[in-house]
Amino acid sequence: MQRHFLSQKELKNFKSIIKQKYSLEIESDNVEIGREKKQVYYFIDGKLSFFSEELVPTLCWIMDTKANLPFVVVDEGAVKALSRGADLFAPGIVSYSCECKPNDIILARTTTGIPVAVMKVLISKEEAMTTKRGKFAQNLHWIGDDIWKICRGQN
Repeated sequence: MQRHFLSQKELKNFKSIIKQKYSLEIESDNVEIGREKKQVYYFIDGKLSFFSEELVPTLCWIMDTKANLPFVVVDEGAVKALSRGADLFAPGIVSYSCECKPNDIILARTTTGIPVAVMKVLISKEEAMTTKRGKFAQNLHWIGDDIWKICRGQN
C-alpha cells in the first residue's frame, strides 16, 4: 500500500470533518493516507485510524484513544454474530446510548463495555424499540476482520 502525508489543507479538512462527524479533536498533525484495492485508509501517527471515504473509525483507534462514540449494548448471541461480520438486528440490542438515526456511525459493545463492531445505523432507534424486529445496523468493521488485522499489524 502506498501512503503519503496529508497536505496542510487536506489535514485541516480531515480534522474538521472528524470534529463535525464525531465531535472528536485530532491532536496529531502526523496523518497519512493510503489506498489499496479501491479502499482508502487514514493513519494517525502510523496507526490505522480511519477507513473509507466516509471516515469510519477503526476499533484499534477507538480502543487506543478511548474515543467516546455513540453505542448500543448487545447480548452475547449478537456479539458472536457481529464478530463474524453479521449485521445487527433489533432483538440483539440490550440498551441504547445514542440518538441512533439512519446513517449514524455507532459502536456495538458487549454488556461489559468492550467494543466489538463499528456499525452504520439503518433504522431509527424509535422504530427498532417499537417493532423490536428488523435489521438495525450494517456491520462495517469488527474484531478479527481485514481492517483489524492491518491495524494490529497482522497483514
